[in-house]
Amino acid sequence: MAQNFDIGLNSKINAFCEKFNLDGTNNAGVFEDFSNYVVISTLLEDELEDVNKVSTNKAQGIDGIGIFVNERLIVEEIDLEKLGDSEKLKVKIGFIQSTIQNSFSEQKFQSFVDTVINFLSNKFQIEPFSTILNKLLSEEGDYIDNLAETPLISLYFLSAKTSHSLTELFLNNEKSKLNNRRELSNKYNLDNIYFWQKDEIKEQYDKIAKYHTISLNFYKSIQLEDKNDVKISLLSAIKFSELKKMILTNDDNIKERLFVENPRAHLGDTNVNNDIRKTIKNERYNPYFIYLNNGLTILCDSMERHTVKENEYILKYPRIINGCQTTHILYDQYKKTPDKLEDIEVIAKVIATENNELKKQIIFAANNQNSIDKDLQSLNEFHEEIEQYFQGTDYLKLYFERLRGQYSNITHPYKKINIENLAKIYVSVFLKEPHKMKSNAIKKINEYQAKKKIFNINANNVIDYYYCGILYYWLNKFSLSKDLLLRSKTMDMHLLLTCNLFLEKENKITTEEKVKYLSIEENAKSIFTSTNSFVESEDYLFERRGFYSSPKTTRLIENISKK
Repeated sequence: MAQNFDIGLNSKINAFCEKFNLDGTNNAGVFEDFSNYVVISTLLEDELEDVNKVSTNKAQGIDGIGIFVNERLIVEEIDLEKLGDSEKLKVKIGFIQSTIQNSFSEQKFQSFVDTVINFLSNKFQIEPFSTILNKLLSEEGDYIDNLAETPLISLYFLSAKTSHSLTELFLNNEKSKLNNRRELSNKYNLDNIYFWQKDEIKEQYDKIAKYHTISLNFYKSIQLEDKNDVKISLLSAIKFSELKKMILTNDDNIKERLFVENPRAHLGDTNVNNDIRKTIKNERYNPYFIYLNNGLTILCDSMERHTVKENEYILKYPRIINGCQTTHILYDQYKKTPDKLEDIEVIAKVIATENNELKKQIIFAANNQNSIDKDLQSLNEFHEEIEQYFQGTDYLKLYFERLRGQYSNITHPYKKINIENLAKIYVSVFLKEPHKMKSNAIKKINEYQAKKKIFNINANNVIDYYYCGILYYWLNKFSLSKDLLLRSKTMDMHLLLTCNLFLEKENKITTEEKVKYLSIEENAKSIFTSTNSFVESEDYLFERRGFYSSPKTTRLIENISKK
């Protein structure tokens, strides 16, 4: 990228472009994505990997939207299905607008606020964000009764090239526009309107890397013998007063992303969990918690001793791979009686390695206390086959993230695809049912697995899943580089189905022929461009809930065959 911004800001945008493989020639477009990345990473207290998911694409007046439920970023309806049935929900919404104008424009700032008001008032739709909010807040929905408080909204206006001071009067006038709207009253509460210029943007960007690093005091520990791929590991005791530094966000919510590699989600009121809870509450026995609980296993990429502080270690990218239930129960009790947990001790096994294969083995070993049924074992074996195929292919170097987070060090995040996205694309492309991946998708994926329609080890079709990975890669790469501008973000699965059918019309019948063709970027860009134009011309798909309709998918397939 040429020197288009303040030197310090320019260097950070260059690093962003390198991470996401952007050429940086479209200054406004790159800064828009960079702004979304910085704001959402700040709200998430973690690095945003999929910038496309928060972009509003062609919407005017708002560049990005982040919807958070209990600190989890919700980017499509399927994410709502991961919320617990009785989980108390805290909703936060961040709106982002950026500009590279050389002078501050009050009109652009005011237009941004007005656009947010119109969006929240349902005067116009930006998908999939409108659908997500409607499902969360609809009186007829499944979630509104679980809201713990009124949703909070925050507005972020980022200006790259100005040095302007907003008056308190101006900001208060803009805030009052939101606070005084009758249709928003009791539905949303305004947290704040933020105005970030180059110094604030640089400061927030620098914080992103720190979200991956934590300094903890393991006041009693034994360092185990070094191994080739484990340079340092500990058997230790840690007090909750230290542990909470790792598990809590700035506003005292639990960091759900810590458990991203833990196969077991928080299970709620099980017998074991109730026993853990009783031990914590019992003043006689909670000093002995360290003897009555199996503790935690913490996996991190690297760990080093603090240069000055005794028993202090700096962990990079820590994840709790075993002890999800213990951590959540400690957190629940902390919220009720915060002062009584400070000295509770927990056993922790801490392992530092960057070897992905070893990570995988450690995670499985740490979570294999219970027997695995035959079907699940078969599924695991097939997932491993897919992972090995991705690793061994000579076409595009892509990664199947069988265990979430195992490829945390991959430079271009869209090079990796997880099980959920792989299943969605397979159902959309090979089963020709993209509409079923828009709502209740997780339930439907599980049904397909039970019927052995997907991830069937006997089908001998591992290359089909690699092909899905290639489709995912190009969709995200071209969207981020702005070579592909989708009319609606909800059209993605229909676009990939159409792409596959277009390839077949060009006599690329076998999956291997399709993979070979799409391994060349020029070919991929050509087919995705023509596919996008065709889908955009099918206006019936863009009618309300059109991409959720089976008859409209059938109509699309018929129209492609006639083309």
